[in-house]
Amino acid sequence: MRGALRLGTLLGIPVTINYTWFIAVWLVAWSLAGSYYPQQSPGFDANTYWAMGIVSAVLLFASVLAHEFGHALTARRFGMRTHAIMLFLFGGVAQVAEEPPSPRAEFLVAIAGPLTSLALAAALYAVSPVLGDRALGTIIRYLAVVNLMLGVFNMIPGFPLDGGRVLRALLWHRSNNLPRATRIAARTGQVVAVLFIGAGLVVLSRSLITGLWLVLIGWFLDAGAQSSYQQVVLRQGLGGVLVGAIMTRDLHTIEPSLTVERAIADHFLPHKHGGFPVVYGDHLVGIVTLQDVAAVPSDRRAEVVVREVMTPRERLKTVLVDDSAYDALARMMQAGIGRLLVLDGRGELAGIVTRSDLLHVLRLRGGLEN
Repeated sequence: MRGALRLGTLLGIPVTINYTWFIAVWLVAWSLAGSYYPQQSPGFDANTYWAMGIVSAVLLFASVLAHEFGHALTARRFGMRTHAIMLFLFGGVAQVAEEPPSPRAEFLVAIAGPLTSLALAAALYAVSPVLGDRALGTIIRYLAVVNLMLGVFNMIPGFPLDGGRVLRALLWHRSNNLPRATRIAARTGQVVAVLFIGAGLVVLSRSLITGLWLVLIGWFLDAGAQSSYQQVVLRQGLGGVLVGAIMTRDLHTIEPSLTVERAIADHFLPHKHGGFPVVYGDHLVGIVTLQDVAAVPSDRRAEVVVREVMTPRERLKTVLVDDSAYDALARMMQAGIGRLLVLDGRGELAGIVTRSDLLHVLRLRGGLEN
């Protein structure tokens, strides 16, 4: 998810927040200060209620962060890396880099989040009587309820919720077929999403905010179920293929001193490629694309050289020959580009891999399996 702000690193895992997080914090603080806390704990002034609301909203997401760290730290036990933990409008997500190696790993990683939330709820409930009816006591009781709900809600058996991942682990253990288990869990998640959307539409006439919130949660679950299944299919299709096996080795390269006019005439027009590596001697210095040369006004193309419009090496997105094809696709999608230069173990240019190369592998494998 783009638009993320990095907060720092905790226990070796980067923590980021999406811009939608600020919307969520404001909505939670507003609803708590304007309605929930005045009803639950009357007698405080408006400023106190707002302070309670803001503190509670931040601590709510701290609880979500603890939930996600439950997943990430358990995943680490099984050798699964976590790129980052992101907080956003609908809560948080631990961006685990790999699929679990076994049904047992999937089950334990999935269950760790809800168990963390339930443990927090129990601890907060145990502390709350000591604090009585003071503002802090009210906040602690609210957080206890929220963590209980967080643990229970996430155990709904619909992908990509934790309960859906537990369901996938059980189906995977039974069938020994991860794609099939994911497909069933994802379809279950879509059913859950439809129920949320239906409930939101029913509630909409009585409570606009609650109804919209349920519809948005349903939409998010449906999108997550579909993308999670597609991700597994892509991992299965590309995960065992090395970039070096499918890349193009016979490259057409361009010198940095070549004019844009000659680059178009000698390379882009006859070879019909969308981009070319820029090489000085034997060293890669950048890449120039059709968009780069097209952006140069036609009356200046005889003067401007490739070096002036190319993307320099230090800003390039690259992969290694031993990286998996799935990693290459993920990097392309993340950067919004259609090709990656491939480097060997010495950091020298070895080839180029395009999105078309990856799609060809998927089509070929699909045809062979059918």
